[in-house]
Amino acid sequence: MGIQNQILVFAKKYSLKEKALSSIDQVMDACIESDNEIGIDFLEGNNREDLIYEFGRFEFQVDPNDDCKIVTKIKIYSKKLYGPNYDVPVGGYEEWTDLEGEHLDEFLIFDWTPINLNIDYHIERINKTIPQRYFRRNIPEYEFATYVNHAISLFQGKQFDSTIVFLKRCLDYLEKDINKEIEEEYLSECLELFQRVYHYVKNDNLVDSEKLDDFRISERIKNEKLTKTKR
Repeated sequence: MGIQNQILVFAKKYSLKEKALSSIDQVMDACIESDNEIGIDFLEGNNREDLIYEFGRFEFQVDPNDDCKIVTKIKIYSKKLYGPNYDVPVGGYEEWTDLEGEHLDEFLIFDWTPINLNIDYHIERINKTIPQRYFRRNIPEYEFATYVNHAISLFQGKQFDSTIVFLKRCLDYLEKDINKEIEEEYLSECLELFQRVYHYVKNDNLVDSEKLDDFRISERIKNEKLTKTKR
């Protein structure tokens, strides 16, 4: 029996998926109570009733001491970012099990940035990765970099309709065969920004939904990410 089948048999024998899914609320209760004692809101103002749990995957891990464990990973979504074309998790839960099926540890983390967009973080990441030659007007990449910067500036100015227009122009540029490839690290940061901005304006109804549907922003970002991974 291959290792893949062995892990699946092990997971079924000890009901790892079911145990992990049923444990999240208990762990969350403890985290909320602990943070409340020191005046911190564990969910950062977000509604617990909006959360959705979905099984992610099993992982077989071996540490430097040759100790082995099975990690059951659960993805946590918000109803605000869930449904057709929405697949951005806001958190994750891990449960660790030894090879005897005994519980070792668990971890619960959240990252609310898909809902509460920190634009300064993305500006810093983009500024660190953009090739300096993209600022030269006589090269094709200058057009793309200019669109990205306009989108950022318009977002900061709360001109969300115009922001989406410039996201569309960025994607139009990337989809033209005649354009040279954008350097991978910079492109990755830009696509991450595009996706976060899209979900932010979609979640808060800041742009007419018909415009978002017409521009197919989310679908096109996913296509560009998929294309990037195949290069």
